[in-house]
Amino acid sequence: MKRRLLNAFNRVHKVPGIKQMIRPVIRRKMNKIIDAAADHFFEHFTLVVANEEYEQRTCFKTRHQVYCEEMGFEDTRPNKMECDEFDEFALSCYIKHKATGDCAGTIRLVMPQHPGQLLPVEQNCPSAIRMDENSPQRYARHSICEISRLAIPKRFRRRQSDSNVSPVTGKSLNNGFKKDKPGRNFPYLSLALYFFAASICVLRDIENVYVMMEPRLARSLRMLGINFEQLGNEIDYHGQRAAYQLSPVEFMQQVSPALQRFQRKIMAELQEVPNFGAIFRHQPSILTKINEEQCAA
Repeated sequence: MKRRLLNAFNRVHKVPGIKQMIRPVIRRKMNKIIDAAADHFFEHFTLVVANEEYEQRTCFKTRHQVYCEEMGFEDTRPNKMECDEFDEFALSCYIKHKATGDCAGTIRLVMPQHPGQLLPVEQNCPSAIRMDENSPQRYARHSICEISRLAIPKRFRRRQSDSNVSPVTGKSLNNGFKKDKPGRNFPYLSLALYFFAASICVLRDIENVYVMMEPRLARSLRMLGINFEQLGNEIDYHGQRAAYQLSPVEFMQQVSPALQRFQRKIMAELQEVPNFGAIFRHQPSILTKINEEQCAA
């Protein structure tokens, strides 16, 4: 039955002019899905800028859970916190599940301020950027940023049986969601994290954003109208990844009306974050304290 339906759809899809006829229908359907998911998201989640030490530790612990324990991308640490030298000049954020207070997903923005501070892609994956014209070295340090360490714990990604899913892909748009079971995953967590980070980039006047991303996630985002520019071939870095670049302003402009409404809600909530202005100031790093605790242990 499935094969017959697919063949029939393919035959109809090839009829001249049919794409123009069905595209508005698909767009309206997608907008309704996105609006419903956005309402559901803000009913159950809130946004946190990790200004305080305990909030930064929450991000580091979530990263350890996902990258070290669940996915095995990094070695486990005795203190159960995953952090590195880039966190010295990075801002961490996360999504908090209102009912439990748990971290449902985290992301960081690495924002260098002087030439000695490199982006992770420059230091760890220089071969991922094919052309010099796309190199971060072409821009002033304060005008660039790398979005990295996006991590969504398994219970917020998919059902327990889907243990092989990437921590950055989230859930298919075609799947439904439950309101009473956070373990079944609320949609658009990864999308919300990217919008969260992009909103901060706009407020910080960041002109060019870099990200190492799974190509399949880039394709999924492209279906929503978010077009990251691929800068080189795929490389093996915690699985198949490629380097991408995006202008935050273009990011905001190119998405669908429904996603623009989603982003405006994120921006409005971001402005309600206590001490929101602190993201414009240098944040004292807790890495020294964490290293001291590690040595003491």
